Amino acid sequence: MRQLIMTINRPLITVASFISLACNGLALTFIGVSLPALQQHLEIDIVQAGMLMAWLQAGLTVCALLGGFFADRVQREWIIGTGCLSLGLGAVFLCIAPSYAYSLVAASSMGVGLGLILSGTNTLLVSMYTSHKGAILNIHHVFFGVGSIIGPALMGVLIIRGNNWQAGYYGAGLLLFILALIFFFSRDKVPIRGKNTSQDIGSLRELFAAGRFHIILWVNFLSMGSQLVIMLFGVTFLVQAKQCSLGEAGAALSVFSLFIVLGRLACSRLTFSFNHTSIVLTMLWLQVIMLLLIWRGSGWLALAVLAVSGFTFSGMYPTLMALTSMLFPDRDGISLGLLSTMGGLGAIVLCWLTGFVAGLSHIGIGLMVTIVACGLGLIMFQVYYPMLSRWESQSQAAHE
Repeated sequence: MRQLIMTINRPLITVASFISLACNGLALTFIGVSLPALQQHLEIDIVQAGMLMAWLQAGLTVCALLGGFFADRVQREWIIGTGCLSLGLGAVFLCIAPSYAYSLVAASSMGVGLGLILSGTNTLLVSMYTSHKGAILNIHHVFFGVGSIIGPALMGVLIIRGNNWQAGYYGAGLLLFILALIFFFSRDKVPIRGKNTSQDIGSLRELFAAGRFHIILWVNFLSMGSQLVIMLFGVTFLVQAKQCSLGEAGAALSVFSLFIVLGRLACSRLTFSFNHTSIVLTMLWLQVIMLLLIWRGSGWLALAVLAVSGFTFSGMYPTLMALTSMLFPDRDGISLGLLSTMGGLGAIVLCWLTGFVAGLSHIGIGLMVTIVACGLGLIMFQVYYPMLSRWESQSQAAHE
């Protein structure tokens, strides 16, 4: 296997994978910033706009799982290429959709592409860099953060300069089509194990029979959901509960995103010196401490802690993926697909629950949902930490 992997043009495929995930971040932030213009273009209200986001998230969640399932059966480059094509077509079609119904199809196509790119690139990279899974995945997800930073700035400039928001989608579509061609026509593709249906069913049974996989799934569910709650409700919390100005709160969220990028770079380095389980446990402790400071601290303290808390959320998802691939090396496609799906479900459930609790009382109480979620994740991982750490050490020894 190692000799086969060495024949692949790894630099080209690696860079293309990085750029593909950056396009995921770009596309998601494009939609967020251009949503008012999109509402005006389609003549829809906020409820219908929310339904667009729901269809996109549904496509992402389902295809993150399907992408992992097919990653053990077909060439992963084909999965990523299909994702790039679907995302690009959806982005272009969203600009020219003649009706709201067609825009739902375009949003679904974008969600499908986002999910396939997410699962496909993750599984492709861990199969190419078998001895540095944590490092490569953290670096990989830095590019999602870079796309998330570039997206709002680029779309904002396009809207300010003549409300030409469609140009951003057309440009992203062209880039994605080029990436699709690279993946479709790349030579010496990464070999796959070629499982059949009975083997896939057996893999699922083995995964769900393994208690360690349940722990990783639920910790990812709670942590990823909590991260999105901070990103979506953080500004509202600072303004309404801590009396910060909108400008101050928005700046804090921008710094939060920057610290996510910096944190993933730091985690990629830490994986060379520390076990993945130790990194995850440390970040879970820091998440709980910082969330308590945000909740109980004064205005400026809450503002500052929320800004830097991006560091504690940064490497959780890539590090948990690397740990999963290490513990289940023969089932990395379906296991990473399930992990991505649980992260998406966690985002949906915790965001809804936070909004529901905040509606019954106020946003300050709503934030407690995130504190409780991170606390539960910490307790679960702390209890099983010795077992997971031992299994990780055994997996590393077996690989060496």
